[in-house]
Amino acid sequence: MLISFTLSAYAKEISFNEPIKGAKNASFLLNIWDSINYKSDNIKDPYKIETWERMFVLEYNNAVNANNIDLAFKLSIPLSYIYHSETKFSKGTPLLENIYAHKTNLPKRIYKDILVKLEQEYRAANNIEKAIQIRKERIANHYINNYWEIYKDCGLYEAAIKDLIQFQTIPAANTIARLQYYFLLGELYLDMKQYDSAKMIYIKALIESNQLIALNKKNKIINEDKLSFWESSFSGDIVKCNIEKGEFNNAIPILKNDINNSFQNSDNKADKMIVLSRCLINVKKFNLARAYLDSASKILSEKISKPIQQSFLLTNSEYYTAVNNIDSALFYYKSYNNYRDLLYKNIQKNQSILLLAQMEISNRRNELLESKQSLVDSNKKNDEQKNLLLILLFFLVTSITISTSIYLNSVANTKSKNKIEAQNIMINAHSEKIEAQFNHNETLLKELHHRVKNNLQVMYSLLNLQKRRNTDADTIETLSSIQNRIQTMALVHQNLYNSGDFEMVELLNYIKTLASHLESIYKIDKQKIVVKIEIEESLKLPIETVVAIGLIVNEAVSNSFKYAFKNSQNGTLLIKVLSNINEIAITIQDNGKGIQNEQKKEKSLGMKLINLMCLQLKATHTLETINGVTHHILFNQA
Repeated sequence: MLISFTLSAYAKEISFNEPIKGAKNASFLLNIWDSINYKSDNIKDPYKIETWERMFVLEYNNAVNANNIDLAFKLSIPLSYIYHSETKFSKGTPLLENIYAHKTNLPKRIYKDILVKLEQEYRAANNIEKAIQIRKERIANHYINNYWEIYKDCGLYEAAIKDLIQFQTIPAANTIARLQYYFLLGELYLDMKQYDSAKMIYIKALIESNQLIALNKKNKIINEDKLSFWESSFSGDIVKCNIEKGEFNNAIPILKNDINNSFQNSDNKADKMIVLSRCLINVKKFNLARAYLDSASKILSEKISKPIQQSFLLTNSEYYTAVNNIDSALFYYKSYNNYRDLLYKNIQKNQSILLLAQMEISNRRNELLESKQSLVDSNKKNDEQKNLLLILLFFLVTSITISTSIYLNSVANTKSKNKIEAQNIMINAHSEKIEAQFNHNETLLKELHHRVKNNLQVMYSLLNLQKRRNTDADTIETLSSIQNRIQTMALVHQNLYNSGDFEMVELLNYIKTLASHLESIYKIDKQKIVVKIEIEESLKLPIETVVAIGLIVNEAVSNSFKYAFKNSQNGTLLIKVLSNINEIAITIQDNGKGIQNEQKKEKSLGMKLINLMCLQLKATHTLETINGVTHHILFNQA
C-alpha cells in the first residue's frame, strides 16, 4: 500500500494546483507508472486514467517549458499510452511519431508497444498506407505474422477472419489474451452483420470469462476489475446481437451493468450507451434515451471511433423520429448517410492502396505458409528417413540370414533364390507406385496453375462488373489498368498449363500473347502501328521472373499505345530481349511523341510499378525520351 499512499500524496498536491517542478518529481511519477504497468502484476492501479493524464500532462509541460528534452521524451511515452487508451489520437499520434523517430534508442518492449499503438492510430485516421508500412516492420521483427487488421480496415472482412484464424494462434485458456481474441473475432462477424456467428463467439467468451473469474478467486493473479469488465462486456455484446435482430428482452439491465463496469474503456461505454438508447426508445422512455445519447456524445467528442460514430448518428435520427422532431431526425439521417458514404469512399481508397501493396503482402503470407509447410515437410522427411533406415536394416539382416543359410545348407539354394525373386518383384512394384505418385503430383500441379488462372479471370470479370457501374472516365481507366495487370499474370499460368513445364516459361510466346492482348484493347482501327518482337525462341525463364517482366511490358506497352501515338496514324513499337550466359537485357521502345507534362500523372503509377518490378529483379532501369520513349532494363540471370 506504500505506492498507493505516496501516489495519493502526489495527486493531492496537483489537485490543489500547486505545480511540482523539477526532474525529481517527474522521475518519481515515472517509477510509479513502471511499477504498476511493468514490474509487478500484483500492484493494483489506484487511479482512473483521467488522473494519470492530468499528472503526466503537468510534468510533461513542465519539462518542455524547462527545455529538458530528455525528460520530456521519457514522459511522452506513458503520456502517449494514456492518450491511446482514451482514443485521443489527435493528441497521441504526434507523440508516438516522435518516439518512433528515435526507435533505435528504445528498449525492445517499448519499441514493440509503440509500433502497435502507432499502427492502430494510423488505421483509425484512415492512413492505411502508413499503417501497412508499420505492419511490415512488425512482421519483419517477428512481432506478428498476419494482416487481418489491415484487411478489416479495407472492408475485406472475410479475408480478415481467414487471416486471423489461419495465422493468429488462439491464446492459452484462462488468460485475458484469450478473451481479447474472442472479442476481435466476434467484432469481425458483427462487421459482416453475421449476428448469429458473432453471438456464438460471445457466448463462448462469456462462459470462459466466468470460468476465469472463478479460478481467479482462488489464486488472485488477475485484476478483478479487468475480469468484471470482460464478463459484463460479453453479456452486453450478446444483447447487442439480439437487438440487431429485433430482440429487446432483458436488454436494459444487462447493458446498464456493462456500462457501469466499463471503467477505463470509454469506447465500450459509449457504444453500449448508444445501444441502451435504442432499447429505451423502443420502450418509449425518451428522456432517459436522450440523456444516454448526450453522455455518449461527450465521450465521442475527442475520439476517433468510426463504427460507434456511425451508430450514434443513426440512433439520434431514430430518437428524433420517435419524438416527432422531423427536422432533427432528417438532419441526423443525412449526417449518417454522409458519414457512411465517407467511410465507403475511405474503404475504396484503402482497397486501392492495399491492391498496390498486395503483391508484397501475398509474398509475405506465402512465406509464412511455406514456413509452416516446411516444418511439416521436414518432420515428414525425417519420419521417412527413419522408416527407410529400418527397411535397409531389415534388408541387411535378411541378406545376411540368406547368405548364411546358403553357406550352411546348400540344399536350401532353390528356396533362397525364390525369396530373392520375390523381393525384386516388391521393388519393381514400389518403383511403379513411386512413378504413379509422381504423375499424380504433376497432374495436381497442372490443375493448380489452371485454378490460379481461373481465379485471376474471376477477378478480371468482377472488375468488369465494377466498370459497368461507373461512369467516371478516370475510374474506368484505372480499373482497366488493373485488369491488364491481372491478365498479365493470368497469361503466365495459362502458358504453364498449356506447356506442361511447371517451372520455366517460354518468353517469346508469352510476350506475343501479351502484346496482342494490349494491341486489341488500345489500338484504334485507323492506326497502323507495327509491333516488333525480337526474342530467342529457345529462351525460357522462371515463373517469378516472367511475371515481373510481363508487368513491366504491360505498363510500358500500355503507355505507348495510350500516349505515344495519340495523334498519329503510324508508329513502331519494339520489344527486344537479349540473353547471354549471365545477363538479360530488355528494350521496350516506341517512336512516338515522347513524354509530355500532362501525362506525368497518368504515368506515375505505371512507373512506380515498373520500378517495383525492377527492384524485385535486382535490375537497372534507364529511361530515354529522345525520339520517343525507350526503356532499358538489365539484370543478372539467377
